[in-house]
Amino acid sequence: MGKAKRAADTLSEVPEWANSTAIAKLIGKGVRRVQQLTQDGILVTEVPPDGRARKYRTCETIQRYIAHEIKKSRSSGDGTRQKELELKKLEAEVELKESQGQLHRLKTAIAEGKYLDSVQAGEELAEFMEVFRNFVHAIPTRMAGSLHGTVDAVTVRAIEKTMRDELDSMLASFVTAASSIHREGNP
Repeated sequence: MGKAKRAADTLSEVPEWANSTAIAKLIGKGVRRVQQLTQDGILVTEVPPDGRARKYRTCETIQRYIAHEIKKSRSSGDGTRQKELELKKLEAEVELKESQGQLHRLKTAIAEGKYLDSVQAGEELAEFMEVFRNFVHAIPTRMAGSLHGTVDAVTVRAIEKTMRDELDSMLASFVTAASSIHREGNP
């Protein structure tokens, strides 16, 4: 029981002064590392009151070492964060260059006439639709002309009117369908 009591006493009391070997054991590093930390100004030695060789104040030295390690881990975390930000910046620059390239290709294609101005395209489409409507409206008259002589005039007019009504209905359905597709594609 005497050894156990001495071990408990040893753990509960911390000597005020310690040499580099004791500090190295306490922080789990080698004596050379403790000397390097001292040269870097992280750990500090003092002359104890007995006037002998320079030593470390045990508690203060351990606290300084812990503070140094915390600061070092935070700064390495900042370095990682900095690297992440730099990586995101590079990715954004790459995306910007790619979009600039796409814009350039699009402008070149427009200049080469591969694309039309939307106003011009709308005008050309309206012109085409007018010509198409006139063409469609001419179909019943053409058919009526080919029916003369095979059926009476009343039947020809009735067929012509029925065809015209059917074609007008189909054109109206076409316009309605095209309008709904246009609205869905361009909200």
